[in-house]
Amino acid sequence: MRNLILAVIGFTLTVSNTVAQSIKVEGTAGYSGNYITQFDGDYFTISRNDGFAVLDLQGKVLMSGIKAPIVGMYRQFNLYHGTLFVDNGGNMVLKKAIGQTLGAGTYKEILPFTTDNTLVRLPSPPTSWAVAYIDTLGKEIVRFDLKKYLSIVQPNKPGSYALISLSQFFPFSDGLTPIRSQITGQYGYINKKLELAIPFGFKNAQPFSNGLAAVENADGNWGFINTSGKLVIPYTYSLPPSRFMSDLAKVQSKEGKFGFINKENAVVIQPKYEFATSFYKGYALARESYSLPIDLIDSAGSVIATFPKDLLYIDNSKTPPGIFGEEQSEYPFYTSPTLQQLVDEGKGIFQKGISYGLMDNKGQVVLDFKYQHLSDLHKGKLFAHYSGYVNNATKNQLGIIDDKGNWLIEISPSQF
Repeated sequence: MRNLILAVIGFTLTVSNTVAQSIKVEGTAGYSGNYITQFDGDYFTISRNDGFAVLDLQGKVLMSGIKAPIVGMYRQFNLYHGTLFVDNGGNMVLKKAIGQTLGAGTYKEILPFTTDNTLVRLPSPPTSWAVAYIDTLGKEIVRFDLKKYLSIVQPNKPGSYALISLSQFFPFSDGLTPIRSQITGQYGYINKKLELAIPFGFKNAQPFSNGLAAVENADGNWGFINTSGKLVIPYTYSLPPSRFMSDLAKVQSKEGKFGFINKENAVVIQPKYEFATSFYKGYALARESYSLPIDLIDSAGSVIATFPKDLLYIDNSKTPPGIFGEEQSEYPFYTSPTLQQLVDEGKGIFQKGISYGLMDNKGQVVLDFKYQHLSDLHKGKLFAHYSGYVNNATKNQLGIIDDKGNWLIEISPSQF
């Protein structure tokens, strides 16, 4: 047995000293500071002369000539768990990254996936409209047209017309989604049978999470209801709270400090942070001020790891394009990428000035802060942009690296 162990160790050392050549692919990864490349752990996207393309980690082109769909007023490309919407002659189609069309529908308008379901507008006559919720396989969860919509939001005015934007709607969560009355402007909740499960009566309403949803009363204060519509946390909060995650919700004091409450409305973590993420699988990132380090905390508020004060974690929690939410402090289905990576991957991307690096969940540097960009860490691989000065010239490298800094895929522009 001892000889076998030594043999295995010897083999491991030999392999670790061998760095494979990177795969070269032609295309464009970014323009005007915006990166086209998205990476989900198995597939990545680039732009080529004939449109967008999807490739695997062997550099094989799986789809090409793709046109990004219009979301709101802009074309937006979104690779989500191996699926993406593409523009097919003015209609949107959902496809797998390998090219297979999902579902039976073509759509006139879409919202990108941010969770396991989203809303699409179906082809319909000019005088009407129809929309549907679909899942990531393209299967319809429920659809409704103008007549059905009006029967819910303004039942006493048959035959009237209502203009809608997909951005008025959120995905279903806990089997419910908020909906706004066209008569009173108040919010209620519908279920997947298009029944008004919770009556209109809220000035504003957020999606459900962990069985509770934040709602605003006429006085502008926030509390939480359960899926039966019962108020279980009173209208205590003057600023909109976050969703419950890991059975904790982020709340903000009148002084602007963030803390966390549990489902019994007890303050579990005192409001002392100027910046804080929502929880993810029992952990959150928080800092008391810009002049102090970033802490990785657990659900009791204990510090698990500390990161230098000159770093920033990735937290683009502003409402994304095409999604509408009044008075939303952050998009309800958003999780900080850095936090998610630290929990799921054991390491996460941070920013230092204008450079990016990788830290592990113990606060140690994994990749030095020498990259112009890092994103999309999955399965120990991530998208990277490095720019250095070599032989009196700037050298740019863009592509997929592993978490040791080895280039696996290098994206370079074509000659033409």
